[in-house]
Amino acid sequence: MSEVDRKLRLGLIGTGGIAQIAHLPAAKKAKNVELVAICDIATDLGRTLASKYGVPKFHSDAKSLLKSDEVDAVLIAVADQFHAELTVDALEAGKHVLVEKPLASSIDECMRIVDAVKRTGKKVQMGCMKRFDPGLQFAKRFSDGSLGAKFASHFWYCDSAFHSEYVHTHVGEISYSVMSRRPATGYGNSGIAIIMGHGVHLIDTVRWFKGEITAVTAKASKAGENISYQAVLEFADGTTGTMQLTSIVRMDWFEGFHIHGENGSLVVQIYFPYWRRPAKVLAYDNSLREYRTPAEGDTDPYERQLEAFADAILNDKPTVPNERDGLADELVLFSIYESVNSGKRMDVSGG
Repeated sequence: MSEVDRKLRLGLIGTGGIAQIAHLPAAKKAKNVELVAICDIATDLGRTLASKYGVPKFHSDAKSLLKSDEVDAVLIAVADQFHAELTVDALEAGKHVLVEKPLASSIDECMRIVDAVKRTGKKVQMGCMKRFDPGLQFAKRFSDGSLGAKFASHFWYCDSAFHSEYVHTHVGEISYSVMSRRPATGYGNSGIAIIMGHGVHLIDTVRWFKGEITAVTAKASKAGENISYQAVLEFADGTTGTMQLTSIVRMDWFEGFHIHGENGSLVVQIYFPYWRRPAKVLAYDNSLREYRTPAEGDTDPYERQLEAFADAILNDKPTVPNERDGLADELVLFSIYESVNSGKRMDVSGG
């Protein structure tokens, strides 16, 4: 088989909402991936989707799939509380892992994954697919190459009241099963669940563009069941920035950021992820006194994410974001939560 024809033989663990919305379609489109097996404890749902997508093997038990010599790597798309156990089991079974965000549901669990990667030599990639949005990739290149010293930034992520309607419009009905396994305990309150579920995307984007976050000072405001987290972020480069994480807003999906540098500015609008629409970018280059905006055609970030993962495995390249990024994201997320509860500035340490 030629280098061009090589494909990563992938097993999918979990066939719930995100798998149906994003990962199954992506796996069938990805040019360097062959989806060879599906696993779900909910046999009715799993078998139905294996048949729908023409996947040859179905397993009702993850350990059975992980023993298969026909599987090179797994994509784990289950509840956060199961990420660590399944990821470590997969690594120890000799499989590479693409695991949905967040990396795990606690700092200790993240450390278990980091240690397992060191021990096994296998690769882990966390499913923050925004890093594969071609608009954001253009913005990242511009940020690194043309802005110069970046002295001011603000990032925001506001979930919309239209979220479920967006899903229905762009995806259709999601199939469920009463046989599906759910965590015995969640995060304990909706606040930390919002920070972990949505905040990981926000913080991973902040770190990608601005570098490591060394301290946070955060507050929260509420109106009924709605909550907004506001934070001042201190960066390793000595600058500060701000962020807002809100659930929910009564308007369209509202996500983006702006960064101001000594040589220009960057303004980015990020769209609802299931639209597969690249971020809208206005990049102002002061040396040319003009704005630049990219245009792309093939823009599915879930497909591009999976292709990048396969390329990393097939050609021994680094995965991005990796397990250490996942740990670093969670150190910031839990620091934000602790700052809100304590009213104190929190140093972000570890990792």
